[in-house]
Amino acid sequence: MSIKISFLGMPNKVGRSAYLLTGSRNVLVDYGVDLDKIPKFPKPVSVLDLDLYVLSHAHLDHMGASPLLYITGNMPNVMTHPTLDISDLLIRDFMKLSGEYLTFEYIDFLNLKRHSHLIGYGKPFEYRDIKVEFYDAGHIPGSAQVVVEMDGKRVLYTGDINTYDTRLLTPADIDYEEEFDAVILESTYGNTKHPDRRETERKFVEMAKETIENGGVVLVPAFAVARSQEILLILHEHKFKYPIVMDGMALEVTKIFLSHGGYLKDVKKLRKAFNKVRKIHRWRERKKVIKEPCLIIAPAGMLGGGAAVFYLNKLIKNPKNRIFLVGYQAPGSPGRSLLEASEERDGDRNTADVYYMRFSAHADAEGLLKILKSLKGDPKIFVVHGEKESRENVGMLAQDCCGYKVYYPAHDDVYKV
Repeated sequence: MSIKISFLGMPNKVGRSAYLLTGSRNVLVDYGVDLDKIPKFPKPVSVLDLDLYVLSHAHLDHMGASPLLYITGNMPNVMTHPTLDISDLLIRDFMKLSGEYLTFEYIDFLNLKRHSHLIGYGKPFEYRDIKVEFYDAGHIPGSAQVVVEMDGKRVLYTGDINTYDTRLLTPADIDYEEEFDAVILESTYGNTKHPDRRETERKFVEMAKETIENGGVVLVPAFAVARSQEILLILHEHKFKYPIVMDGMALEVTKIFLSHGGYLKDVKKLRKAFNKVRKIHRWRERKKVIKEPCLIIAPAGMLGGGAAVFYLNKLIKNPKNRIFLVGYQAPGSPGRSLLEASEERDGDRNTADVYYMRFSAHADAEGLLKILKSLKGDPKIFVVHGEKESRENVGMLAQDCCGYKVYYPAHDDVYKV
């Protein structure tokens, strides 16, 4: 028998991930949003026809539209326990920020929660002739590569995947035991090579020390989920002796991570580092903390909102201060605009310097090639979740290394496997 893979989101960019596998049963994997001013959603699905929903990890571009499925739907869903807890937090925040554009309510997420089956890595879940298994994706705590087996076909969806060791997590598990008929492979950094991570850490810490010793404040706008905790652990490992402040949703996410220590590389180190930071909860504390040299970790990572925007507006006009962008800056995002403006400033010393430090949680071209070489059999490769150049480079790697048949799906494309 054959199955069909429908690409319901935007596979030719980073964001709005959604994949429908159709055979004797219907399995939806991820259902995310694009976080523009007005959120964009994947193609609607008939929830009455869905047998199972599978969620790879708790980022809004992969799960932000999930509550829509449970306005009237009651199908079971599968994810890891950290993914459920982080999704709960992010959905509530998403509703607070974008509620006027959303057609679901929190009660719909609670319905999703009631139908959740929480599984760990390597512990298969079986339902109505469908078998689902998770491999560690190494991206954020609880993130999973998804293997769906149905009608004699095996499909691997990497989700967002990282093959490199970080302070927070161990690398993705790519010791695949069986062959796949199709692989849906992310390509976010498919045409680049990440800089040496330890050297990037050293440079970041040294520049942060220098800033504080010169009487300045260091602002690190960071994603609340995983990047804030990674930065905190880097500072801890390098024995950073200066005041560290953490603000916003990063505080709640860290508590969730600590409650799921088995998904972390070293939960004791994170707990120790977290206990030492100054935790900010009120506006008057924010106004006070920027008056003394310190390092501030605050969401949002692309400066689209959150406490980081307040700190940026207060700190940007002082050349003693420094801003470190430590995550992906999407085209058109405030973070990307700030970075581009700083590059065009040409020696103007009336504002804080802005730096981009790549602490990525995605595999680069070398990491993706490693994944491709780890695959068994002769699967069809569907390259998604990347800009044109990244996807095409990953496709070339797949063809050159192993002779795989490569596809570059667009929105609403359907392929037979």
